[in-house]
Amino acid sequence: MVYVYSGALLVLGILMIGKPEALWKIENFLFTKGGGPSELYLAISRVLGVLFIIAAVVMFIVSFV
Repeated sequence: MVYVYSGALLVLGILMIGKPEALWKIENFLFTKGGGPSELYLAISRVLGVLFIIAAVVMFIVSFV
């Protein structure tokens, strides 16, 4: 089961780094009309994406120990 969680974190982290605008649209499509994400949101999303990738790798390594 750890492999599923680490895989999900890895995919989410890659999406957060590569396409934070698309994730913003998925999160907020019901609440905003014609707006876009702020620069702060994009920066925080990319930083969290890196942290998610690191967490996924650590979970994968720890599952073997």
